Amino acid sequence: MISTSDFGSTPSGENVKLFTLSNKNGVQAKITNYGGILTSFIAPMEGVDREMVLGFDTLQEYTSKNYLDNYPYFGALIGRFGNRIDHGKVTINGKELQLSCNHSPHHLHGGNIGFDRKVWKAKVVNDSELHLSYLSVDGEENFPGNVNTTVIYSLSDENELQIKYEATTDKTTPINLTQHSYFNLSDSCSNILDHELQIDANYLLETNDFLIPSGKLLNVENTCFDFRTKKTINQDIEDIENYDDCFAFGETTKTPRKVAELISPDKKVSMEVITTFPGLQVYTGKYISAGEKRRFEAFAGVALEAQGYPDAPNHPSFKHGWLEPGEIYKQQTNYKLIF
Repeated sequence: MISTSDFGSTPSGENVKLFTLSNKNGVQAKITNYGGILTSFIAPMEGVDREMVLGFDTLQEYTSKNYLDNYPYFGALIGRFGNRIDHGKVTINGKELQLSCNHSPHHLHGGNIGFDRKVWKAKVVNDSELHLSYLSVDGEENFPGNVNTTVIYSLSDENELQIKYEATTDKTTPINLTQHSYFNLSDSCSNILDHELQIDANYLLETNDFLIPSGKLLNVENTCFDFRTKKTINQDIEDIENYDDCFAFGETTKTPRKVAELISPDKKVSMEVITTFPGLQVYTGKYISAGEKRRFEAFAGVALEAQGYPDAPNHPSFKHGWLEPGEIYKQQTNYKLIF
């Protein structure tokens, strides 16, 4: 079932809605068409609704200056290109193109105003599917081509929040769509350091101090990045202070496969990450500082962003990161609660 309510107006006066997806088990996912943000993902546990994501109850909190000054992208859809592009530069047909650089000196998450801050057209298709669509016009954030994007949110009776991405373009353009929720499965306001995490990845992208890939893959064996066997997030975090890394699974797949699992400290709930994407950006949230009514600080949540590799257009060996006219970009990520 999907219910609809008002969620306020943007500073420019656009009306925004909030859509509540519910299944037969009492699980709910709340999504607004401002930025496609997942504001809430709750499960009824022992008579109490347990919140699984970081988010706010009002649109004003998402659009406030204080929030945007240290912007963590809570729960938002990210595009046209998620993660980083080295100095915002890509080459198309031998011509260098300069994208906006909003994370000095690089391009991050679509630029100054990406998909995360757009009001998407919303359509409730049936009892379980919410369709969000957005036209990114040629030249937006200096990206080439008109890109039509549709994201379908659905909630199954198996407690699986499914996110399906589709996009087309009329000019060759970089693309990397993702969803930027931060998860915290605990029954309190504690941080995520005591959560257990398991990731089915043998390799990690090598990056520099600005998190720009070198093009090389590093074997995780005998490193603090080895999550092939589940362990608490804090087990090895002192060695690096914070995880903000892209784990590599290889090629994009046609059907989603399980790539990771997050487990609450009390072991009463876990969440599987199931995706077609070739990578998973794991950010443990050291620099979170957001919210007024609901205040979130360092390590309040962990972002598990299934996506293509950062800076992929500048690395032919990554074999993705572009969308051509006549192609249909298709990806899917599912977040499945088990309790």
